[in-house]
Amino acid sequence: MLTQKELEAAVRKMIANLDEVNLYFIQKIATQIKKIGEMNPTSIHRYTIMLEMGADVADISGKLQAATRLTQQQMAVVYNTALQDNFTDPRFKAALAAHPLPREENQRLIQYTRNIAAQTSGALQNLSNTTAISVPYQQAIDKAILSVSTGMTDYKSAMRQTIKDIGWAGMQVQYASGYHRRLDTAARQNIIDGACQIAQHSADEIGKALGYDAVELSAHLNSAPDHEPVQGHVFLLAEYAKMQAGMACVDVDGHHFAGFKRPIGEWNCGHFAAPFSTEYSVRKYSDHQLAAWITSNHAGVTIGSKEGLTLYQCSQMMRKIETDTRRWKDVAIAARAAGDDDLRREAQQHINALSARYNLIAKQSGLSQRRDRMAVDGFKAIKVSA
Repeated sequence: MLTQKELEAAVRKMIANLDEVNLYFIQKIATQIKKIGEMNPTSIHRYTIMLEMGADVADISGKLQAATRLTQQQMAVVYNTALQDNFTDPRFKAALAAHPLPREENQRLIQYTRNIAAQTSGALQNLSNTTAISVPYQQAIDKAILSVSTGMTDYKSAMRQTIKDIGWAGMQVQYASGYHRRLDTAARQNIIDGACQIAQHSADEIGKALGYDAVELSAHLNSAPDHEPVQGHVFLLAEYAKMQAGMACVDVDGHHFAGFKRPIGEWNCGHFAAPFSTEYSVRKYSDHQLAAWITSNHAGVTIGSKEGLTLYQCSQMMRKIETDTRRWKDVAIAARAAGDDDLRREAQQHINALSARYNLIAKQSGLSQRRDRMAVDGFKAIKVSA
């Protein structure tokens, strides 16, 4: 079965297509801002600048469409793998060999996968179509022209916040409600949701065809507090349905659990409900192992002035630092393109501070560092005073 780690690696590869366009977008605007700053009030030709902006927007939009098409192709391969992996999963392999799925059931699963792929592909296309490119570009250019036209003495300082905002925000999806979200974040969630839907649905259908009467929830270290009590346990299908509806439930061993709002497998949940036969299947996780994981998670970690942190909380802090580091690296890239050395140094100082805190959290918690998640192509570190 496609593991969470393998899925994340595949998604990172896909999102890299969009990240490349995002950097191009940031650099184009920053470069134009620098160019305007080198002009004087009499040499500014707004019409010419607008023509250049229009050409840039068309160029960026073309690259975004090409990146989206490539991402859609890669996504289709991953989705097909998510389906096929269930047929070779040890939980089903022997049972399927003895009782193969009817041809029509296989076709239904294949069609379901195609439908989800088409749905997600359409969502990605919609995201690329509603990504704001021209509006932030024009707003930045308008401010730059105004700064020069009014004889702003310190142009770089006047444009610094604009450049910082462009780098930090990147390409933004603009929803009808007025809500904005970074394109890479929105696309990543769409792709992961689709893969999880396919894996869960195909597993459910195979389990149903084989007559499995329960599900076993997957388990991992440092789980979120709402799902930690139930992970690794086995539930009859009726009890699992109660759980997914937010109701209290009981596992097959008689353990009682309170209800919780976030359904398994949804809202950024990494758990999977694997079909399970109470007659033939064997639990993957023992109560002893699950209890040990809970104890480990809640042992209590101190980070600076914060005491009693769980390992889950530490891991979330590390994920936020990874995201913020990538954002500041984008700001540094924008500053470099705009020729703003002061902003570039500011960005580097933030990056250094985040790196130091990341090291501290990893050291105090014992969690592994994932510095590959902070990587941004095109970023060049510089030396700054502490």
